[in-house]
Amino acid sequence: MGMTAEAKSSYHHGDLHKALLHSARTLLERDGIGSLKLRAITRHAGVSATAAVPHFGNLTGLLSALAAQGFDELAAAMSPEHTRTPQDMGLAYVRFAIDNPSLFTLMFRSDAVNPDNAALAAASTRAFDRLITLTVNKTHSDVPHEAAMAALWAKVHGLAVLAIDGLLLPLTRYNGKEGSLDDLISKALS
Repeated sequence: MGMTAEAKSSYHHGDLHKALLHSARTLLERDGIGSLKLRAITRHAGVSATAAVPHFGNLTGLLSALAAQGFDELAAAMSPEHTRTPQDMGLAYVRFAIDNPSLFTLMFRSDAVNPDNAALAAASTRAFDRLITLTVNKTHSDVPHEAAMAALWAKVHGLAVLAIDGLLLPLTRYNGKEGSLDDLISKALS
């Protein structure tokens, strides 16, 4: 099986790493997590099944790199340039999940990624460090800071999962009052 012109061009420019990540993300978004097999990803990139090994080692390595990319994008979405308040930060977290449901799900799948992967660990730490801003002015003196952080992360992550599953939409029309999903999430985070 020959390479596509795009894949050949990327490969010869030393960009196979990027091309494989692009193919994995395309398949993830188009066909879901179940489609993420090493052979399918390399075929989509137009390269042999063994071409990914020098770059990622195995499928878990490739998916860990893709999840790291997701955490970097999440951290950017929650950056101070895009969010002014802790509430904005929480809304950005949920919005990222809504806009990237398959990637968001992959990022937290311990059965698909290696949490000990250095790039993934660093990227998730960057995103979590941004998320810590949610605890500013929210901690109660009798609650340990770690417990407050865990509670607020659970709240925002729970809202994100409910939102990507479409389970919050009925609440936007609760009691006959029509509201937006962003309004509902903002109020839930206040």
